Amino acid sequence: MRPLVLLDVDGPLNPWAAKHKPPNYRPFDIKVGWWRKLRIWLDPGHGDQLRRLADDTGAELAWATSWLHRANTEIGPRLGLPALKVVEFHDERGWKYPAVARYAYERPLVWFDDDFALHAARRDEFVHKRRHLTTALVHVDPGTGITAEHLSEAREAFSGNP
Repeated sequence: MRPLVLLDVDGPLNPWAAKHKPPNYRPFDIKVGWWRKLRIWLDPGHGDQLRRLADDTGAELAWATSWLHRANTEIGPRLGLPALKVVEFHDERGWKYPAVARYAYERPLVWFDDDFALHAARRDEFVHKRRHLTTALVHVDPGTGITAEHLSEAREAFSGNP
C-alpha cells in the first residue's frame, strides 16, 4: 500500500504564531463571511516540495486539517497542489486520531501538524496501535512552518518502511 503524507494547514503551512513571517511566505486573504477576511501566510514553494516528497517516497498527500475540503479550494491552489483527499473528522472525540487511524489503516504515514500535544493519551494509543508501521508524527512549530528539516525527517521515516 502507498505510504501517506498528512498535512495540517494552520501551523505547518500557515505559520500563524510567527512574529515575523519566515522568508518566501506571502499573505493571502480568505473570505470567511460576507465582509470578513482571514489573512493567512503561505510559502508557494511548499507545493513543489511536498509533491517531490510524495513522488520520491511513493506517498499519497492528503489533508488532515480543520479546513477539511476547503483546503482544496483555498490552500492547495495557492501552493500549486492538486485536489487532495481529505480526512474527515467531524465531532471526533480524541481530536484527529480516530479519523486518521481509520483513513490510514495499515499504511505507513508521516503527519505534519503543530498540535500533537493535544490529547496525549489518544496520541500514545494511536502510535502504540501502529507500532508495526512507520508512523512519524512530525511536530511543526507554528512559528516557523514546514522547513527543510521537517521534509528530511519525513524522508528518513519512509526510508525504513513499513
